[in-house]
Amino acid sequence: MSAPRKRAVLLKALLPLPLLLLGVFLALPARSAPDDSGAPPREERESGTSGVSKEEVEFTAGERTVRGAVLAPEGTEDEHPGVVLVAGSGEGVPMETYLPVAEAFAAAGVVALVYDKRGEADGYGLSEASLPDLADDAVAGVRLLRERPDVRSDLVGVHGHSEGGWTVIEAGVRSAEVDFVVAAAPSALPPDRTQIWMNQVQLRHAGVSDRLLDDLGGRLTRHVVGADAFRLAGHDPLPDLARLEQPFLGVIAEHDRSTPPRQTLELYRDTLEGSGHPHHTLRVVPGVGHGMEPSADGFVEADTDLDSLFEGLAPEYVDTVTGWVRGLAAGDPGGGSDAPPAQDLESLQQPPAGPGVLWFLVAAGGGTLVCFSAYLGLGLIGRARGRRSRLPAAGARGTLSVLGLLLPPLTVSYLGWIMMTAGIEAGPVVLGRPLPWLGLQVGALAALGATAVLLLTWRNRPVPLGGADRVRLGLLSVGAVALLPWAVTWGLLTP
Repeated sequence: MSAPRKRAVLLKALLPLPLLLLGVFLALPARSAPDDSGAPPREERESGTSGVSKEEVEFTAGERTVRGAVLAPEGTEDEHPGVVLVAGSGEGVPMETYLPVAEAFAAAGVVALVYDKRGEADGYGLSEASLPDLADDAVAGVRLLRERPDVRSDLVGVHGHSEGGWTVIEAGVRSAEVDFVVAAAPSALPPDRTQIWMNQVQLRHAGVSDRLLDDLGGRLTRHVVGADAFRLAGHDPLPDLARLEQPFLGVIAEHDRSTPPRQTLELYRDTLEGSGHPHHTLRVVPGVGHGMEPSADGFVEADTDLDSLFEGLAPEYVDTVTGWVRGLAAGDPGGGSDAPPAQDLESLQQPPAGPGVLWFLVAAGGGTLVCFSAYLGLGLIGRARGRRSRLPAAGARGTLSVLGLLLPPLTVSYLGWIMMTAGIEAGPVVLGRPLPWLGLQVGALAALGATAVLLLTWRNRPVPLGGADRVRLGLLSVGAVALLPWAVTWGLLTP
């Protein structure tokens, strides 16, 4: 057997390997990624905390009629501070999600309002959202609490968790009706940098090599931002924070793995001190994760029971927030900053991918699909008509054409899966890379090897071709030329 023939046979034998690896991953049980709202939805939960009452309410926010609930201390006619709880990220987060927080605050003497977050029908979806709209919803909740006889009308504020931290800062800037602002487990970074950091932290924790963190955890996000399809892309919370006049409490989770704790505290501190803000307090809650639940390291594992993930708020978190609010009621606005917590991975400023790169990827990826589909289609038509191809290296051609069809959609789908699940569901890690990515890389190398075999075979044994074979060879060549830089741009050939 000739050397070119041996190489073609070897490549043909290797063809099932990347498909097998991808199949193993796709066959794994699917899980929904936990959003960073702080708790899973509790659609039927009722308040069970002793000494706390729960009242279902409705209020108007713009053109929306919003369903909510007010939780308040029982057995007292005193007026209490009030707080509106603003949800973290997630479309249409139901009010039941934050009932445990509201119950804990009410039991500590702070009347709390929870309400249903906007959904896709109200302008909040996967790729778009309006912080002014979200902030106006929170301000409408403040107005509702101000009208209650059991609430001090001069001491009603907003508390935002995670993404809600951006919302409550916006609400405080937009309305003087907001008397204080609390941001819990927030991010001082823009949304896209926060997403990339979260992806990379989880991937690194899973054992992914540092040199692959950007390829897997950052590249697609920057392309989505470049296409103006990333929710809240471009929002910088620090200018709004610098304009904030109300008392401000930033509550940082020591083991936060969804928002960068050290960088957030440092940026908050520097911004508030730089703007001369007189009444700000920055506290670190020890031993908790992003949902303010006790945690040894803050990491969310793929096999975690998501139904009980956020059960049990840390008392230190509740005491930090309610103690600060009660201090405001007593005329003490607090102040000072804790030392920043540890943060192993730094979030670095990187510009989003330019539209030219995105258009190249779309054109190259689409071009490979068209070329290899046409190549295979013409081959099937030729066989149906009894025409025998004279093209050389059948094994290499088959490997290249099949992988050329599979790699683009599988690569983008897998990177999208990582972004949607924040890197928690990347799959088993082998040789410093997730098994599905290893399969894609093996596939890219096999396609590259098949291209080399085809070129060498054609060079050593050129034969005259008919019109149909010339067209098929041209399609194969154009597809291979487009596939190589496409694979390099996505990092499929990163060692």
